[in-house]
Amino acid sequence: HRVDRRQRQMCIRDRYEVLTASRGYVILEWGSTNKTLESATFCPTPEVMKEALLNALEGYLEYKTTLCNRNLTDEERQSIQDQVEKMDDSIR
Repeated sequence: HRVDRRQRQMCIRDRYEVLTASRGYVILEWGSTNKTLESATFCPTPEVMKEALLNALEGYLEYKTTLCNRNLTDEERQSIQDQVEKMDDSIR
């Protein structure tokens, strides 16, 4: 998956907010100024929410590694996958 440069510039912990809803969870994605709501994603189960947040983490790590100036190397891609899998394992 790819996220545009503007979306990846903000630190991931400041960009996303998770709310509990009566039928699941809502992930809010805030703009770079924290004043603009970029998107809201409904997640009916914790598993769907976890997958969405892990995807966001992967995008953030891609940005942090390349700063949108180049493509990832195979080694970098594997390192990011390893980090995401480690996070996934820690929250099972």
